[in-house]
Amino acid sequence: MSEIHRLAVVEAKVIDGIGHAPQEGVTVLIEGDRVVEIGPAGTTRAPVGATLIDGRGKFLIPGLVDMHVHVYTPEKWHPEFFLAAGVTTVLDLGGQLHDLTAYRAAVDSGDRPGPRILFTGPMLEEGEVYAGFAGFCRRFDSTRTEAEVDALADAGVDGIKLYVTVRPDTARRACARAHARGLPVFMHQHATWGAEAAQAGVDSVEHVNVFGQLAPQGFWLAEPAKLNPFEYGGWLWRWLDDLDPRADAVRRLYDRLIAAGTALDPTLVLYAARPGALGDDVGDTSMDDPERTKLLPLLPAPVGQELVGRWAERRAAAHGASEAAKRRMRRAWDNILALVGGFHRAGGVVLAGTDCPNVGIVSGFSLHRELELLVRAGLSPMEAIMAATRRPAERLGHRDVFGTIAAGRSADLLLLGADPLADIRNVGRIERVIARGVVYEPGQLLRGPRNV
Repeated sequence: MSEIHRLAVVEAKVIDGIGHAPQEGVTVLIEGDRVVEIGPAGTTRAPVGATLIDGRGKFLIPGLVDMHVHVYTPEKWHPEFFLAAGVTTVLDLGGQLHDLTAYRAAVDSGDRPGPRILFTGPMLEEGEVYAGFAGFCRRFDSTRTEAEVDALADAGVDGIKLYVTVRPDTARRACARAHARGLPVFMHQHATWGAEAAQAGVDSVEHVNVFGQLAPQGFWLAEPAKLNPFEYGGWLWRWLDDLDPRADAVRRLYDRLIAAGTALDPTLVLYAARPGALGDDVGDTSMDDPERTKLLPLLPAPVGQELVGRWAERRAAAHGASEAAKRRMRRAWDNILALVGGFHRAGGVVLAGTDCPNVGIVSGFSLHRELELLVRAGLSPMEAIMAATRRPAERLGHRDVFGTIAAGRSADLLLLGADPLADIRNVGRIERVIARGVVYEPGQLLRGPRNV
């Protein structure tokens, strides 16, 4: 039998992800892939032979969780990027099972360093599938809703993803069956409208589509599901500038979501691409702007070219807009932030996700900017960290597995060189990543799959 590897992070300042005040001078002991003890450095001794990591003057937080990614095709799956950015768990919300299980097996076997991969399998559609996303979807007969959920549950998924054509009654049936099988449900809304998802039992609404219910009368859609995801997004921008985030209708929507326990994963970095294309300040884009990031040369050439090309198209379209259109877009962006912040202040659960690898979004590193935007929306740095640690673990039914620093939890930890509570951007000041007990240095991960 091989000897269990022991590790000690000594005298760090611990931000546990639970929400407690930071603890000074703490030693965290790890055996294998688990945290086994946390205590004051003076009384918590590392066992003989343990590998020591000096945490003096450093900050230790839980590994981050990206709650909305798409593993995509092999050339767009960058597990080393995720780990280098401190993302130790990802939730894939739309992919084919044979691909996802293969990627998970490669990471779990140690063939390739990467985050823990949780997934829903294909996005479920009861209507016609949007051709551009057909590779990530499965159309099903609504009369077989329960059987469809059972088949995915039997295949080992970690949740169910309902997509744009799923209607409220079908969503209700899918949620009832998924919950009976112990699975959370995530939904990208169109045919199911606003708070209807909460009534159906959806555990998390994705993007800001939930606010489509608030459209003024002149913009109402008789059949929202007839729009493809990009058309729907464009429709939201057409009227969000005139919305009053303090209106009674907004508060009523918050109340219905919160009463049902439905979380919001707004993927703000996705929407920030519009003001960002104008050159507006949408957070630190040094790692995910194709014109600035040092990651570009590390991407396969076709992937890098697509990233640069799509970003250039977005920028050209933004600069070609009229000044009035630019002002409307900026007001809409401010309202998006206000809506997310208002939901949080009302008591709603906000999750951190990116929709990687969508336009201008880079594996792992865009989550840092998502946290920065959540703080701009009104979350505190502590709350933003929890949106990417404790809250995802709770939503996924894994609160005893990861998401916090506690004895018995998975050893998923980040050692930071600066205080993320003083400035959330310091989440990017990563000196060491510990993923299930294995220690990595970010620079080496970006150069190749070697661990230290």
